[in-house]
Amino acid sequence: MTISADSADYPRILTVATAFPPYHYTQDMMCEYARERILGADWQANAEQAANARLIERLFASSRVAHRQSALDLRAYHAETPTTGARMATYESAAYALGRDAMEQAQRQAGNLRDARDISDFIVVSCTGYSAPGLDIQLARDLGMPRDVRRLVVGHMGCFGALVGLRQSLAALRAHPDATVAMLCVELTTLHFMPSLDPEVLTSFALFGDAAAVALLGYDERASGPQVVDTYCAADFATADQMSWKITDQGFVMTLSPRVPVSLRRNILAVMDHLLTPHGLTISDVRHWIIHPGGPSILDAIQGKLELSDEQMALSWQVLHDHGNCSSATVLLIVDELLRSGRPNPGDWGVMMAFGPGLTLETCLLRF
Repeated sequence: MTISADSADYPRILTVATAFPPYHYTQDMMCEYARERILGADWQANAEQAANARLIERLFASSRVAHRQSALDLRAYHAETPTTGARMATYESAAYALGRDAMEQAQRQAGNLRDARDISDFIVVSCTGYSAPGLDIQLARDLGMPRDVRRLVVGHMGCFGALVGLRQSLAALRAHPDATVAMLCVELTTLHFMPSLDPEVLTSFALFGDAAAVALLGYDERASGPQVVDTYCAADFATADQMSWKITDQGFVMTLSPRVPVSLRRNILAVMDHLLTPHGLTISDVRHWIIHPGGPSILDAIQGKLELSDEQMALSWQVLHDHGNCSSATVLLIVDELLRSGRPNPGDWGVMMAFGPGLTLETCLLRF
């Protein structure tokens, strides 16, 4: 099904840029590190610890992650459990470096479309650290954005934060059609690794990595990126305790219940109906699916319920394999891979979606 849309009605993603920190770890390296950090260096000499080691190995193997990037030398940084204050000090410098790298790449890619002086709205998304003055001030100042740039920080919303940023970008562009929005997602999840055999905490150890990603948005027919047509969000408040991101004295702790895929299966069709029906679309009209890889069971649940093909799921699995779950930055990593692939044809429809505490489902409709 093809729907005609006046291109002037919808802003576009002008460019997407990504950046990764310097430390690279294979999943085997991460599993070895987890065994030693959680069980101790002599775990093989203890039968009970050997059984726990097998549990760790199974969980890491089932994550479908092969590689991850980190801002840290993990063994050195977590040799003694750092306080939350120490982690925030590291976040301030490391997030700045990674965020600036992504922003400068976005400016280079945008070319003559936009530069920092054109940015009227700057949205920073992160759930892994805090500082004030934060990235919104520091990067706006150092990259040469105008003094009256409208700034917004989307904090502690978890993996769906980028979709909140896109929703706010769309609102800003509808209110100010001459605006240019820069949305930056920076996540340093590996700051918060901690030793635990709690399966919900250990799952995060097996999945998460660090990354930054930027989307520049505005009205510009010279750009080839997709139009941002609409957004829709919903929360299943009855399942709010199934996913959490708690601040403790020893960092932030994530819990992820095995019930999350069940809850997503129960809610996803109604959410899709709310997003697509106002535009005369059904699930079968959408060719490109940009689904946040919260974990293998989540991807399997969404694919099964929406009856999507393996090809439609391929980029979500690829990003999970290559980078792990990078929280809010992850959906933009998938968009970047999709645009680089050359798969979208003019007129194609796409859906972005991500999930997080709440239990929240955030979605966005794209037209290529």
